[in-house]
Amino acid sequence: MFVKTLGSATPPLAAALLTVVTLGYTLHRGWILTQLWLLALPLSALAFLISIALFTLALWQARRDAQRWPLAVTAVLAVIGLCGPVFLILEPEAAAWTRFQLERPAFAAAATVEVPEHGAGDYYGVALPRHLCFVSANCKVAVIGTSGGQPVRFVPDYVGIPDGAIGYGHFTGTPGAGPYDGFGDPICPTTELAGGWWWLTPCPEA
Repeated sequence: MFVKTLGSATPPLAAALLTVVTLGYTLHRGWILTQLWLLALPLSALAFLISIALFTLALWQARRDAQRWPLAVTAVLAVIGLCGPVFLILEPEAAAWTRFQLERPAFAAAATVEVPEHGAGDYYGVALPRHLCFVSANCKVAVIGTSGGQPVRFVPDYVGIPDGAIGYGHFTGTPGAGPYDGFGDPICPTTELAGGWWWLTPCPEA
């Protein structure tokens, strides 16, 4: 009985793992694009095709089961695992909010990292502890300006080549409208998250 139940659970468990991987990949696509640049697009396309193939295999295995629940659960997870990334790509603010909520303790830790005054030190910021590198596309926290006399900490979600960035900014109190220095591009706070963190994207044209 236990072996049969375990066999029935295999396709849903595989689909659940695939869903975590596809959503995690999508939420960190800025880091992937920063690191791989031109290779990121073909790699992402290949990863999506592999995901479709693996979800299809899981559905085929679930369909062979005499019970109905493995197929139903696997199908739901397949929809989430394939449609979820598409939604997050089309709605970047939703992706930013989701990623922040999932990794909020790490963002809170990044907000406590000692940083120099604005204009001092390395332009791209100071290195984060290695266990926090997944928060920032370049494993650094920078100061991109001041708001209310306090430094604005910035961890980029994506760093362009040769310049430009979008990402998460930490403010003390109500943030100024900006613009702030997104490594060469003017960026402004657009979405409030929590704990002083905001999502910063290119400022709207006046």
